[in-house]
Amino acid sequence: MSVERRVLMGSVLLLAVGTGAVARAGDARTLRVGDANGANVAFVFQQRAKPPAIVLHTTRIGVAGSRIEITVDEAKKPVFAHVLAPGECKFGDAGSACQVTILAKDPACRAILARFKRGHRARVTLQDAGVMKMDETASLAGLAKALR
Repeated sequence: MSVERRVLMGSVLLLAVGTGAVARAGDARTLRVGDANGANVAFVFQQRAKPPAIVLHTTRIGVAGSRIEITVDEAKKPVFAHVLAPGECKFGDAGSACQVTILAKDPACRAILARFKRGHRARVTLQDAGVMKMDETASLAGLAKALR
């Protein structure tokens, strides 16, 4: 089953957490940050996939060259910073959408998991050519339990 289908199926099970939402879809857990019906970033934690990974999906935001940064709590250094590549983004009827896969062997994957499990709030910033497109903060309460 595709990741997109699992995310859609899991949206029925959404549990509101601040401006974010945690969902469970099969073996994947999802944290959505942003407007549920608008621009948002979804973190899909595929712990039982082969290979395990975190997949970031952007909806209605992000184009090639956009910079996405994730910080936890008041840390000065982001736990993840990435410039979206042309192959990671596409345009459709609903606007732009990007997808970044962070495999478990990548140190960024381990860092995100560790900080999300211990942290209280995650801040997701997405900029297109220096223009702020999204800067949202979401509670991480309940995510540590969901990721076990």
